[in-house]
Amino acid sequence: MRLLSLGRPATALATGLVTALAAVLAAPLVPGPTRAQAAASYNYTEALQKSIYFYEAQQSGRKPAWSRVEWRGDRTLNDGKPAGVDLSGGWYDAGDHVKFGFPMAFTTTMLAWGLVENRSGYGTQLTPMLNNLKWATDYLIAAHPEPETLYVQVGDGSVDHAYWGPPEVIDIKGMSRPVYKITPTCKGTDVVAETAAAMAASSMAFRQSDPSYADTLLTHARQLFTFADTTKGTNGQDTAYTSCVPGISGYYNSTWEGGSDHPGATKMYWDELAWAAVWLYRATGTGSYLDKAREFYPKMGSEPDAGQGAGGTTVPAYTFGLGWNDKEYGVYALMATLTGEQKYIDDVQRYLDYWTTGYKGKKGTITPGGLAYVFNWASLRMALNTAWVALVYADHLGTGDPLYARYHDFAKRQVDYALGDNPRHSSYMVGFGTNPPTHVHHRAASGQYLGYMSDTTGPNLHVLYGALAGGPDAADAYTDSRTDYVRNEVAIDYNSGITNVLARFAKEYGGTPLADFPAPERKYDEITAGVDNVYTGVDGTSLAVTITNTSNWPPRVLQSGKARYYFTLDGSTSASQVKVTGGDSSGCAVTGPVLARDRTYYAEVDCTGKPIYPGDAQLYRRSTQLRISVPNGATWDPANDWSASAASHVPVYDGNTLVWGTPPEGTVSPSPSPSPSLSVSPSASPPPVDTTPPSAPTGLRVCGADFTNAVPMCWTASTDDTGVTGYDVYMRQGTGFSKIGSSTTPLYVAERLVAGTSYTFYVVARDAAGNSSQPSATLTATAQHGLSSPSPSPSPSPSPSPSPSPSPGGGCRVTYGTSDWGGGFTATVTIANTGTTAVDGWTLRFAFPGTQKISPPGWSATWTQNGANVAAVNLDWNKTIAPGQSVQVGFNGTYSGSNPKPTAFTLNGTTCS
Repeated sequence: MRLLSLGRPATALATGLVTALAAVLAAPLVPGPTRAQAAASYNYTEALQKSIYFYEAQQSGRKPAWSRVEWRGDRTLNDGKPAGVDLSGGWYDAGDHVKFGFPMAFTTTMLAWGLVENRSGYGTQLTPMLNNLKWATDYLIAAHPEPETLYVQVGDGSVDHAYWGPPEVIDIKGMSRPVYKITPTCKGTDVVAETAAAMAASSMAFRQSDPSYADTLLTHARQLFTFADTTKGTNGQDTAYTSCVPGISGYYNSTWEGGSDHPGATKMYWDELAWAAVWLYRATGTGSYLDKAREFYPKMGSEPDAGQGAGGTTVPAYTFGLGWNDKEYGVYALMATLTGEQKYIDDVQRYLDYWTTGYKGKKGTITPGGLAYVFNWASLRMALNTAWVALVYADHLGTGDPLYARYHDFAKRQVDYALGDNPRHSSYMVGFGTNPPTHVHHRAASGQYLGYMSDTTGPNLHVLYGALAGGPDAADAYTDSRTDYVRNEVAIDYNSGITNVLARFAKEYGGTPLADFPAPERKYDEITAGVDNVYTGVDGTSLAVTITNTSNWPPRVLQSGKARYYFTLDGSTSASQVKVTGGDSSGCAVTGPVLARDRTYYAEVDCTGKPIYPGDAQLYRRSTQLRISVPNGATWDPANDWSASAASHVPVYDGNTLVWGTPPEGTVSPSPSPSPSLSVSPSASPPPVDTTPPSAPTGLRVCGADFTNAVPMCWTASTDDTGVTGYDVYMRQGTGFSKIGSSTTPLYVAERLVAGTSYTFYVVARDAAGNSSQPSATLTATAQHGLSSPSPSPSPSPSPSPSPSPSPGGGCRVTYGTSDWGGGFTATVTIANTGTTAVDGWTLRFAFPGTQKISPPGWSATWTQNGANVAAVNLDWNKTIAPGQSVQVGFNGTYSGSNPKPTAFTLNGTTCS
């Protein structure tokens, strides 16, 4: 039925009528408990529990007491401060640390929708769900400080994506975190309307538990809708936020998504306006909002009807799906269920039929394994969003309707596919089911601490429970690769649809959440000290003390790091005869001797004011020279020195707080396991049982590009019968080689070199008994200048780094596709290795046949153009293309007239098919 507008209530009676009507509209559109159509395939409640947890891992700002993520701490607390607003909260978008307001608001609307339709389905997970939803709405409130001001982005995508490390150290690094806002003079109809929808839907989600907060949200929703409506343009794109927010087109381009290949993808802001209006109508019962929804509805987007070509009959769009930029598919369902009018019913059923049994003989692409393949980028998120609309509409119809089973069972098929019922027999949800992803593209979860993607092969250090990977291709193929951000990244909007679907099926099929979730992770020693280059003589001891911070539970900054080296006075030697000297160029000082107890003293390396933190290859450790000397004739015997007897006997303090190691006083730090750092004991002798040396290190190579006056090196780890304890790195000096440092992992950064100068290195492995391997092959490399500026990408991606000289190419195939928007285009280029040997470093070349010009900088390669000739050179992380594998690169470009595709490509000089 059509509800009459009650207008603005002027009396208590009118207020009561509005409240009662809103309560009716807020009620779930489910007619009652539905009968099961099939047995439960999975523990949907456990999957729901984990899907909600994922949002806690995405939190920005000060960590709340209810967070269950032990590897997250306070982060990016300074967001918004330069603009005088606190934008520290909210969610990071994906595997990066930018806060994009448009997809964040859509995610909020979706999660609220799930609560509105199916509150009882959350069971014991209702409180975590409400906590996480409020985390988002609190941020959106902060981002809307005035009726006509909305902050819609925090962070610069190009700067952020060049950094691969934890967000906990972004503030100390001083990373640029600009903020962008929409105002009446810098318009963004789409993002403002979506935020209005998020506030309205969330007001309904909180109405029962916190009515005062619900009223606050509704006030913001009304203001934002008025702001969007009164500043809108005329053609659906002229006041889109892409014209106001610099750089957003490479990430969340609301006027492009889907390109010309997907006519059902809405590229205008009318759908956001209709979406916001219908949510405000549902939240308030005010008929004028329904009138607005009717006004915007026919403008949302259309495409040729099935069997019609250009110029033929058009119908509302139906061949794409609900997503961060495409709300019309959700509007169809809401208008149909709220009004019962046939035209809206036709539209939602056309969309759902297209993805289930087909519409007029035309059916959406379904993979061989049964996934509705709506879009190639993150295929699962679109399928699960469509599944959610199907469930909402099926429940509105009721179990007795002939269409109920069609839509209900389609939704169940999609969620079951995601949880493991697919040709790979593998889950796509991290930490759930069989063979789930362990390498999803996520900086913080990877646990890497050098500031760049130093490891592309090992599993993520942290289990990002509940995160839904992007998904497979149209042939159900998928590789769990950290470098594949198209199919293996995670994002807040990816999880929104599946969260709603899981709650709905948890109600229908039951299930049990895990007790004591999540289990504590196994940790390593996070902050340690080690000594190296030990020299001991009758006049004292010289060594280098290195404080290392690879903290991950959570990552944290060592602001006042100190390490103490303990020694015992021998014979008649007095403290007044001992002299402590040293220090380093970065500012760490040495002091001492200081009495510990009896005749035991310590020399202290003090790095106070010189932060040590993970996420920066040159600042996660500091090495300081230390010399403890006595005059000739004094007795000096290091055999009984506390710090010479074990690695953990060089304790580390943060100020006066012990954080690692054991001082001779007997206080043991809360370290979970022995330190991996090296300590050399002058008196130790190798165990007689081990005489077998480790294998020689192999694969010595440069890994990384963002270093200054340094050469970063990686190699393949050695093996040993009792275990490798460390590696020594040697550099050519004059006619021979000298040891320059050590490492406990197959990674070392040779520092304090001269940029542009070549150096030669090799590496030797050691075991616990002191056996040394044969040296590795030598590496000659040029000390780096550092990156002058980061290179952006259209999606979260690792920082670029230089590639070695390309290897000869074998067989290759290049696929070149474009999405045009009239004078501009996005090109996606896929390079496949069809040969039998790996391509190790590559340069792709082709010529434009028209007037095309690349708009720098492109992504996933270093792009250059000289006239019509174009070259793309690999980045470090995608330099190797194994036989049968491919890499995908791309760029944005401009043209005039036509946009013909290049016809010939070469890879390392070899012509590709």
